Amino acid sequence: MSRALVVGGTGPTGPPIVAGLLTRGHEVTVFHTGRHEVAELPDVPHVHGSPFEADDIARAVGEGGWDVVVATYGRVRLIADAVANRCAHLVVVGGVPVYQGYVNPGSRFPYGVQLPVREDSHPLVAPDEPRFAGYSTGPIRRTEDHVFSLGTKGSFAATYLRYPTVYGPRNPYAWEWNVVRRVLDGRPWLVLADGGHGIHSRAAARNAAEAVLLAVDRPAIAAGQAYNVADDDLLTVRQWAQLVARAAGRDLEIRSLPRELPNPGLAVSAFGGQESPTSIVDITRLREDLGYRDVVSVPDGIAETVEWMLANEPLLRASGTTDPFDYPAEDALVAAYEQALASLAALAAPFGAGIERMDMVQTAKGRAL
Repeated sequence: MSRALVVGGTGPTGPPIVAGLLTRGHEVTVFHTGRHEVAELPDVPHVHGSPFEADDIARAVGEGGWDVVVATYGRVRLIADAVANRCAHLVVVGGVPVYQGYVNPGSRFPYGVQLPVREDSHPLVAPDEPRFAGYSTGPIRRTEDHVFSLGTKGSFAATYLRYPTVYGPRNPYAWEWNVVRRVLDGRPWLVLADGGHGIHSRAAARNAAEAVLLAVDRPAIAAGQAYNVADDDLLTVRQWAQLVARAAGRDLEIRSLPRELPNPGLAVSAFGGQESPTSIVDITRLREDLGYRDVVSVPDGIAETVEWMLANEPLLRASGTTDPFDYPAEDALVAAYEQALASLAALAAPFGAGIERMDMVQTAKGRAL
């Protein structure tokens, strides 16, 4: 029987990864800190320790070998060193911030990431990329380079899965809670930056786990490859918020504030609105190499997420997000902004004519009227 070590395993994608490995006949051990035992995790052996400490990692890896190690958490460079020449296949979960311009869109010309983002053509951040928006992307690049370098040397077959924003139960970055809490609190509306018209690839937890499992299934094909991971379908931020609100029980009106103005709408994104306003990752390689298809639809994935949040409301209210939920300040800001818009109406009037300004008004088929 194949032996599999899962590092992490208690986050949003952990239980479906472990369950999928068991279904495939692997003998699974989970290595994590032990701080978060979850009922959804199948009954498998646990090793408790820090995936960020070399000694604890060495103890978890033990003296024997592993057929596959799935690293979803921890200091991956230390994990890779510990399993070098002691596992056949190392599958690592990374993220799309490794792409140049995702976290810092002003670092590229033209502004932001290429659309779509392809693994074989989009530049990565530099290994010494400066910190931006409170986040360091250089270590992500250095870790990928280290893992693939060990793979090239024959230490193991190396595969990287580049996750986008993931949603699902137990997600420590609970962006959906910003919407759900407003429904629960009886708020009539939700602020989104620039009306929520940007598009960001996302992945339901079970879909992200499926991508990992497919890489485990096909080590010969996946060796040496990095794969973008995302749902098959795309949503604007506005559509995402609307689906979340409805799943929570009530529609919310959407109010728009400009991205340049600090506002609560920026709290629904990982980097406070400083990231690329639109980021669509191409998953053609994942689909063609590994046969990926969604195992859960976007509406169903959102419904699962919201259902978990509603069942764990006290936990989420205690842990919070980057959203201050300061409703009086929010109301005052929106009122002041709308007053400012009204004061600009006369100045904006010359720019409101639209297509009527054209000398020759055309039909949809291009014929002059």
